Amino acid sequence: MCGTSANNAFEQIVERLAAADSLLLVTHARSDGDALGSILALARAAEGAGKTARLLVPDQPPPRYGFLLGERPVASGGQFAALGDAADLVVIVDTCALGQLEGLEDAIAARRDKIVVVDHHATADDIASVRWMDTAAAAAGVMVSELLDALDWPVDLHTAVALTTAVTTDTGWLRYANTDGRALRAVSRWLDQGVRPDELFREIYQSDRPERIALLARTLAGLRLYAGGRLAVMVIRDADFAATGARADETENFVNEAMRLGSVDTAVTLVENGACVRVSLRSRGAIDVSEIAQRFGGGGHSRAAGLRQHDPIDQLASQLIEACTTALDDARE
Repeated sequence: MCGTSANNAFEQIVERLAAADSLLLVTHARSDGDALGSILALARAAEGAGKTARLLVPDQPPPRYGFLLGERPVASGGQFAALGDAADLVVIVDTCALGQLEGLEDAIAARRDKIVVVDHHATADDIASVRWMDTAAAAAGVMVSELLDALDWPVDLHTAVALTTAVTTDTGWLRYANTDGRALRAVSRWLDQGVRPDELFREIYQSDRPERIALLARTLAGLRLYAGGRLAVMVIRDADFAATGARADETENFVNEAMRLGSVDTAVTLVENGACVRVSLRSRGAIDVSEIAQRFGGGGHSRAAGLRQHDPIDQLASQLIEACTTALDDARE
């Protein structure tokens, strides 16, 4: 934490947000509900306080969250340098890992003094002058909510929807092990303000295209079990996208489907996207999947982690199966 306590980092970020007239709010590639909900909520609240704010994602936000962003423009990675220079403060949310900010490494290093980080993951690179890292937070949205409280910035209904999206998606609709009283208290405030959880759930989880369902069916048909049924592995190839017409962003949450099996403690999903392979790992708690992800250049939480690699997908799958099987065997001894 750059030699500072969590409380001190929080206070420094509050002060710098209050002093800045213009903000650039950045989150990781392959952004999810927590990432997008958090930066959108921070942007809307800042604008309500009389500031200007721009959003930036290294790649394109998934269409799944189009209802949240509306017509608001989201800058791409190539605009980081210009927008970062123009902003008084750059806030990177929901990541502190350069591996999730691919293509921005040099631009971030050159502007480190005006960058702060708000993140709840354990994996951290030295990319900012101040880093508020709170691994106890269920979601970055919880942390943003607490920043807005400290700043006394306005939270309208759309901002409340963004914060609710952030927290509920990162806690599996408040059913994952990371759900705690802190997260529930944050969500309850936004429900009291008028957020409709039924409508939000339908928008996020019950608006799939037929192509996504076809890809899910194909993926589940190829699910394989290892380590006596404790490890589930799913491999999604470019050919599967071509056969179904599904998009790469539509694989979000596929890894959780394998956790429906009672015997499974750990699930791994590998998604081929040209020369890149994205991997998602989940655990019920027998092993720390963030440790495995870190061996392959990724990171995350003990029960939910991920990585990106450029190795052939079958080679990477074999390596991950071996690593997870060994960890599961060790955990039983």
